[in-house]
Amino acid sequence: MVEKKQVVDDLMYKYNGPFLIEDFYKEIESWMNENGLFRDQKNKSEKITQKGKKIEWVVEMWKKPVNDVKQIVKMRVLMNNVKDIKLKRKNKTIKTNQATVIINIDGWIKTILGYRWTSAPVYTFFRTLYDKYIWLIGSNVTEANEGPVSDLCYDLHKRLKGFFELSKMKLK
Repeated sequence: MVEKKQVVDDLMYKYNGPFLIEDFYKEIESWMNENGLFRDQKNKSEKITQKGKKIEWVVEMWKKPVNDVKQIVKMRVLMNNVKDIKLKRKNKTIKTNQATVIINIDGWIKTILGYRWTSAPVYTFFRTLYDKYIWLIGSNVTEANEGPVSDLCYDLHKRLKGFFELSKMKLK
């Protein structure tokens, strides 16, 4: 039996301005390597419209700190009206991208508890009652890993916010 619990729901960031898409992907890779995460790319699509390109990128980043627990950070990036532009800075021409970006971040915990004694419904019921009313620790495997997933999601949000603000300062 696999238990999946959503810890962070729709942590959103919006940006409109210049940035380099390649640097954006490198920033995500760098953050994943720093935090020891692996990546599963779920979707990457590009569509050309009259106003520019539309890019959708859905990626799941995960790690397994314990055998039975998988911490998942799911990120969905929508880039609308992506255009290649040229900016003049200090007598140099810089090629960059201009886009409207919407990023959604979700945090999940996936636990595999199939072989544990709490997998039977009756035992799960009594274990939940015991954890909730008698021994108020809540030392459930899932609850013990909620904090790190939440920290990862908010750290990614903060990192992306800093990346876009730095891009705006560099390129404007």
